[in-house]
Amino acid sequence: MIPIRTVLCPIGFDDLDPQEVALAVDVCRSFGARLVLHHNLGGAPLGASMSWMWDQAHPNGKTTEERAAERLRQLLAALPRSVQAEAHISAGVAGPAILEMERQVGADLVVMATHGAGNVDHASVAELIVEQSSCPVLVLRNGSPGLHLGMSAGEEPVNALVATDFTPSAERAMSYAFELARSIPMRLRLLHVMPAAPNLLAEMDPDLSPSISTESSIERARQRLKALVPEDLEGCVTVRVEIGDPAEKIAEVAERVGASCLFMGAHARGLLRRIFTRDTSLALLHRAPCPVWFVPETRAA
Repeated sequence: MIPIRTVLCPIGFDDLDPQEVALAVDVCRSFGARLVLHHNLGGAPLGASMSWMWDQAHPNGKTTEERAAERLRQLLAALPRSVQAEAHISAGVAGPAILEMERQVGADLVVMATHGAGNVDHASVAELIVEQSSCPVLVLRNGSPGLHLGMSAGEEPVNALVATDFTPSAERAMSYAFELARSIPMRLRLLHVMPAAPNLLAEMDPDLSPSISTESSIERARQRLKALVPEDLEGCVTVRVEIGDPAEKIAEVAERVGASCLFMGAHARGLLRRIFTRDTSLALLHRAPCPVWFVPETRAA
């Protein structure tokens, strides 16, 4: 079973908080994990401690931190008694502060929400966490439905789409999804998207028609996907292969099959890669029609 013992949930005190907290609570209930709510005081001096001690006067008589602490106490009071929870306030730049809090509390999962690419601040923080987190990150995008893990008897299994390009990063995400499927009721669809590029087999052998060579490539990819399915999960895993732009096709398939969530590998990106390449996982961060589990290269299930 995946060891999800501590779930970190960054709180921005905005309209996405209820969905984000509900998702984090659902995960904690399913795995018996503790919940850590975290609010970062933007604009605070760098180097301020990860505590409740930053003091800045405010015209209404309460410090910024006092108001934040009060709101966090209200959130804690509203949580189910069955969930062990605590709250922390940090000060500094949002992205690094969340990553530092993840390290301090030993988070096994970060659950966070983002308003998407339309909000530059939210988008950049979410991208940074996905790229640099040492644990999986479950992202709920504004406008996408929530995710319920269906642990109660009689509830429908989670309908999950697992995208893979057969890289080590994608295989780690797939392994993570397999382990989750052993812990909670899930139906997994493994998806590989072949780029719509000139068919190399047809170029090498003019006597081989493009349609035949394409069908052959699709069948080989399908068989490769099937070979990745563990024997104990064969009854709840299906495979499919599509052709097209990976990010667009993955989002399209997720919408078409009504996926409850999506699993993706996530990699840390260097500056040149950030500038010159288009990262499929980050593209889906802003366009997926459902919550996305991003599994980092540095940590497997």
